[in-house]
Amino acid sequence: MDKRTNYVLQAFQEGRTIVYGHRGSRAYAPMNTIPAFELAIQQGADGIELDVQLSADRELVIIHDFTVDGTTDGTGAVRDLLFAELRELNAAARFSPMAEPLQGHIPHYPFIMIPTLEEVFSLVKDRAPADFIVNVEIKAPYCTASGGFASGGFASGDAASGDAADDNGIEALVAACIDRYDMARNVIVSSFNPPTLKRFKAIKPSIPVGFLVEEASPSYTTTLINQYLPDIAGKSGHEAWHPRYSMVNPELVATERNHGRLTQAWTVNEPQLARDLVSWGVTGIITDMPDRIKTALSGN
Repeated sequence: MDKRTNYVLQAFQEGRTIVYGHRGSRAYAPMNTIPAFELAIQQGADGIELDVQLSADRELVIIHDFTVDGTTDGTGAVRDLLFAELRELNAAARFSPMAEPLQGHIPHYPFIMIPTLEEVFSLVKDRAPADFIVNVEIKAPYCTASGGFASGGFASGDAASGDAADDNGIEALVAACIDRYDMARNVIVSSFNPPTLKRFKAIKPSIPVGFLVEEASPSYTTTLINQYLPDIAGKSGHEAWHPRYSMVNPELVATERNHGRLTQAWTVNEPQLARDLVSWGVTGIITDMPDRIKTALSGN
């Protein structure tokens, strides 16, 4: 194996399973925060999944919703708030644990800042195994059927409810951050938005990208991804399919594999479902409970 091979692609080629902490170990710690990512590492996750957006002054911040209302004590669209304003908000304000960890004890989280992509990469470099993976979702509402932009969309907390795709240069900033922290082997970039993936791939062709889909995804997004990142000369234009688990079956996983693409499913919290998905050939399991899924897949 080439020592420069991306760790996601290496796992696919070797038939290994990757268990990601969804927004960190989200069931037990405030999502998309440093404590949630730290806990995922401690629980033995193989990687983490996170969401990156731009503040008004173009800082790469880690938050899922397009507004801060759902997870913090603030209000307003992420894109309209300065980085300093975002850092004053409590990212733990609305946290409620989904379950108790296998080893018990959920700590109290009085105040946690919204982190940056740099801070997450620094944490991974300092605390995680060398082959730890970061699945970076670049947040963008759905584009139009032509792949263009429309007004609105960013006010919604739903990852896919808008009809806009801002060409705001986030792809280049993410690529530069990956370079600064030498994370090219450790990263896969994903999005529901085909233009976003096309722009990132034009900057970083060697880094794999994953096309996110759910039942609500407009059918034209699949058409667009095939147009924007077509398979050429036996080489897959996009390396991964990232469906909601309910869309997955053995035949579809096999079809993707025949195109040279790996499948990574979200959000999988049931141990038997995780075992089934792996038996069908799914490479990545994205879960709120990496401790439970790692245990289930280890046979313990």
